[in-house]
Amino acid sequence: MHVRGENMELIINPSRTKKIKLQFVIYITLISFLVSLVSIHHTSLLFVLPLFYLCFMCGYRALLSYLVGLLIGIIFLKVPYEVLVISLFAFVLLQFCLLFQSMKSRYVPYLLTLIGGIYYAYIQIDLLSTLLLTVLTYFNTIIFAYLAPLFMHGESELLTHVRVKALAVVVLICMMSLLPYSQIITMILIRVFILVMIYHECLDDLLPGLFYASMLMLLMNLGYKDDILSFLIPLFFFYMVKCQNKLSITSLYFVSHLILPFFLEFSYPYHGVIVAMSGIIFAIIPIHKTKPLLSSSYQEMTMKQQLSKQVDSFCRLFEQMTALFTTAPQRSHSLEYIGYIYEDMCQNCTSQETCFHKKYGPNRLVKLMNKGLKEHYSESDEDFIYHYCLKPEQYFQTIKAYQKDYRKVHRVQQEYQTMKKDLYHQFSLLNDVFHQFSSQLKIGHIEESHILEHMEGYHFQIAHLKKYYESQSVYYIEIGLYEINKEEIENEFIPILEAYLNETLDIEVLKTPMHQLGYTYLVLKHHTRYYVQYGISQCAKDPVACGDSYGVFAMDENQYFAVSDGMGQGQKASDDSSLTIDVMKQLIVNGISLNDTVQSVNALLKIKNRNDMFTTVDMAQINLVTGDLTMVKYGACPTYILRDQELIEIASSSLPMGIVSPLETSMEKYQLKTNDIVFIVTDGFTSHFKDFIESNKYLIDDDHPKEIAHLLTNLASDEDKNDDMTLVVLKLCKQ
Repeated sequence: MHVRGENMELIINPSRTKKIKLQFVIYITLISFLVSLVSIHHTSLLFVLPLFYLCFMCGYRALLSYLVGLLIGIIFLKVPYEVLVISLFAFVLLQFCLLFQSMKSRYVPYLLTLIGGIYYAYIQIDLLSTLLLTVLTYFNTIIFAYLAPLFMHGESELLTHVRVKALAVVVLICMMSLLPYSQIITMILIRVFILVMIYHECLDDLLPGLFYASMLMLLMNLGYKDDILSFLIPLFFFYMVKCQNKLSITSLYFVSHLILPFFLEFSYPYHGVIVAMSGIIFAIIPIHKTKPLLSSSYQEMTMKQQLSKQVDSFCRLFEQMTALFTTAPQRSHSLEYIGYIYEDMCQNCTSQETCFHKKYGPNRLVKLMNKGLKEHYSESDEDFIYHYCLKPEQYFQTIKAYQKDYRKVHRVQQEYQTMKKDLYHQFSLLNDVFHQFSSQLKIGHIEESHILEHMEGYHFQIAHLKKYYESQSVYYIEIGLYEINKEEIENEFIPILEAYLNETLDIEVLKTPMHQLGYTYLVLKHHTRYYVQYGISQCAKDPVACGDSYGVFAMDENQYFAVSDGMGQGQKASDDSSLTIDVMKQLIVNGISLNDTVQSVNALLKIKNRNDMFTTVDMAQINLVTGDLTMVKYGACPTYILRDQELIEIASSSLPMGIVSPLETSMEKYQLKTNDIVFIVTDGFTSHFKDFIESNKYLIDDDHPKEIAHLLTNLASDEDKNDDMTLVVLKLCKQ
């Protein structure tokens, strides 16, 4: 199973999960050991308590690793045992809060800060130092808490700008633990770390942590002032010059240190060794450069915006084209022909002033000219003409002479108006399709940011949310939550999320190490619950081509089975039905709604051959998550569902496509059950298909639909057939 992104390996790959757990234990033990060595005013509690809070959020495995790291420091390097005692006391206190659910996780930093403050006062540090250490304990607790998702998931993709800043502080604090033992090695490691961050284009995220760590170093010993300035001052060069590779970074790094003798007591043997060694180490160590934070989503949004602008321009174009075909009142040409009749017959008549009276309007004789051009005269009309017209015979002859020409023009005009109406409808459909596509581009799928914003609106505290696609219809949502338990996730969080997505979600992984005070790790999976077995069998009357066409395709969690019967037999019928299936498939797989697809194809067929081309359409849309069946039928034979030896008929009385526009919606929905068998058939198969199935259903057992389709086709082929035959057999199966 191939899944995009390394995070998914953590979810579905057991060996990957085991590796992450082992790394997690090693990292926590090492960090716990190192931070216990960093001492300010003879105590490391301001670093140990924040790490304890992080481990408490991550669960018992992290707490055990934390205690192992402390014990190593206490046993081998004489770390004061008080940090272990205070940690155990804090653990008991938080367990008590968990038992009675008497505290929220956001209050834990205050509780730990209070414990630290009481201890600082107990060891009788001066008041100012006590206040400073208490404040630093709180800040460190907040900084360490940002890393909970990163420690739980163990993936670099979870790095955000805030977490990079917090991680930089933790790394620098760990390096500071080496200061009492080797100042040169510590300074070399700090400089290598700075160069690595510059190489990864994270200088802006590094500086806050670097300044904070520098302050902590000065609190440890003011004698580190020159060392701190020696790695801070050269950083300003990297703001002025952007370097893209290791060679340029290393070169600028060496050059930037030429300014140091002007600002501090520069010792060439001491500082020279540190600068040279750190630069060489950075140059030779292999570093895999990752993409800048947030760059991929930014590029994706930019591409979507550009594509959306292009689609919007197409929308405006089709709006203009649609306006050209707006239905307008039809202009009558009969007055022109009455003018021709007047010139031929009435211009020199003595009664022309009476018939064409300007004041009282035209005489009935003139009105009957208009009627004679359009339809036949009644007997009373003829009597009136013979009685009042001076030249009745010439009147009839002239009307008859122009009648044929007028009616020909009228038919052309009617044809033009029909064509214009069809084009107007087609362009309107295309305009709607482009607008729909543009809206989809602007909104897109409901991705991480939309889900995060919606769920936070319900006051869920989400630390991490990521969506991964295994396929078009299968995806995972990986979520990190604070202050929530299993019951709240199952009864509140998941139902709200399902209602928002309008999709079902199953719990794949749920870890709530410390319930309301810990970090909950949740993986939800959306996947199809069904699959469709199908078989298709055809029998063509024409030896060259079958006039029936079929298509099988999928879009998201829906699978489509379409059958089209072209008018007649042979190659032309095959071309017509193939065009229908192909166009419908392309529209659907590009996200166009089923109704818009049907209307677009219908208008296309109607325009293409001017009522000389029409096809039937029988389409089944099966939702593989819910098992819902949607049948689209236009001029097609009834479809039958065989369920426990009982036949359910799905019929429609709608016209085939390509005759009228627009089409009335003809869709039927049914809830399929497991092992239901669906039969889709064209009219050439048999005129009494229901009776045919009833008489042969005893032959249908647990066979594959392919075997059923071929069996029924062979039985029907024994009769004399006057048309092509196509049978599609579908069977809904549980995953």
